[in-house]
Amino acid sequence: MAARKNFSLVSQVLLALTSRSGIIVFNLFLTAVSALSLWVMIPMIYDTASHGLELENISEYLGVILIGYGVAVEERQTFMSIFKLYPEFQSPFQTTVDHLCHEYGLCYLLLGLFMEACVACIKIPDAIIDTQNIEDVIFSISALLLLGCTLLMVNQSWKLVQLKAGAADEQHT
Repeated sequence: MAARKNFSLVSQVLLALTSRSGIIVFNLFLTAVSALSLWVMIPMIYDTASHGLELENISEYLGVILIGYGVAVEERQTFMSIFKLYPEFQSPFQTTVDHLCHEYGLCYLLLGLFMEACVACIKIPDAIIDTQNIEDVIFSISALLLLGCTLLMVNQSWKLVQLKAGAADEQHT
């Protein structure tokens, strides 16, 4: 255990970013961004003719963010191994956090991909997929996917807060 006292600054930063608290902070930030985006999107959906480009941008860029975040969260255990934080900091508690992150990260990834697919359907020429009269429906689906992702982030954060850890593990979460 003496090695834990001498780990590098990079290891300390990586531990903080991948810790339970770090994930909760990222989730809260993305929840706030998503809530603000939904606040902006919903009125625009009623007038897609005037706000189509803004709706495309919101859905597309948030989809990209969710895909990236989903991959990062889903692969927490892999990142911990790549950066040599495991096996030294691996514990039953960290394994539980890894499992939660894998499940939720996959959901963020898929929901982000589906948001991207909604935008792609609109951007494809009408000769291939005619979305002329259903853009509002497609953007509504994208908004529902974003809402679902937001609720999942709140749920994951709550589960992470409720996790119980041993005193030794708690120092690194």
